[in-house]
Formats: sequence, structure tokens, C-alpha cells
Amino acid sequence: MTAKRRMGPENSATRTVLMDAVEAVMREDGYAALSARTVAERAGLKHQLVFYYFESMDDLLLATYRRRTERMQKRIEQALASERPLHAFWTASCEPFDSALTFEYMAMANHNKAIRAETIAFGERIHRLEAEMLSSQSKRATPNAKVFTPLAITTVIASIAHSLGFESVLGISSGHSETKALVEWCLDQFESDAARPGKKKT
Repeated sequence: MTAKRRMGPENSATRTVLMDAVEAVMREDGYAALSARTVAERAGLKHQLVFYYFESMDDLLLATYRRRTERMQKRIEQALASERPLHAFWTASCEPFDSALTFEYMAMANHNKAIRAETIAFGERIHRLEAEMLSSQSKRATPNAKVFTPLAITTVIASIAHSLGFESVLGISSGHSETKALVEWCLDQFESDAARPGKKKT
């Protein structure tokens, strides 16, 4: 039996630096530019260290992506647990810093089976989370409770936010301020004092 080669510790600062470098290369040059050498150069390290901390480049990419999705999930959980969860979720979804990276990961998912599978699993997990965390607020006043479900609302919010983010990466901005104003007006209707459970219109 072949002995498993020695790997660097998962809590190593160098491992974190390599994952940071992956995202930096993706933002600046696109995912197609990723290689052990480009990542190591961006991190200021020798490329052999990539394979000391990770079995392969695919393992490095997957670890970096999982770190990102874990951070995204925590941000979404915090938003949905806030006083005005839909507004907070909208704000978190619109964060422009992540748009370029999200764009690259989506493109990578078309060609990398592991990233594609992780993207699907993450999406399904987030949908379940949204439905569960907002279920306690499902009594908000809505025109049609069967249509305006928590999952439907958060899906629309995320879709619009991602669309605006992708357009911004490409340099398109026309209509964005108006669209954001429209979304925020709609969210105000859902999260006004009168629409909250236990609140009565005055």
C-alpha cells in the first residue's frame, strides 16, 4: 500500500495565503489564469508549496470556494436574523465587492464538475435556510400568501442583485439606481410596521 504523502496543516497561515491568492488572480485575470505558478507568484511563494498544502489545484480551488460559500452563508444568516431581514438580505446580496468573483465562479462552474456540484449544493442549502428562517415571519401582510412566499421573495431579491452586480462588472449602470429604488420600495411594503406580525395599522 502506498503511504499518503505528508500534507501541510489545514490551519496554516500559508494555506490561507494561497486561498487568498486564488481569489486575487480570479478577480484580476479571470479563473482561466489560475495555475500553481500564478497563484504562488501572487502569494509570493514557491509553486511547490501549493502541492504541500493541497493534493491538487482542484483541491485548492474547491477549498477556496467552500471557504467563500461558508462566509456567504454566515452573512445571509445574519441578514435573515435581523430586525428587517429582507432589507438586510438585499443589502448583503448587493455587495459589489463580490460581484466580479461571483462572475468568475459561475463561469468556472460550467467547466469544473466539483465547483458545479458545490454551487448546486450551496444554492439548495441557502434556499432551505431562507425558507426556514423566514417561515416565522410568513404572517406578514401580503397580497397573496401563496404567491409571496419567503423563498419566492428571497429568490427574486437575489436574482435582481446578482444581475445588477454582473452588469456592474461589465460596466453597465443605466437603470441600476431606479431598479434599486423600486426594490427598496417593494421591501418597504413587506417590512413596514403595519406588515409585521403583531403590529396593527393605525
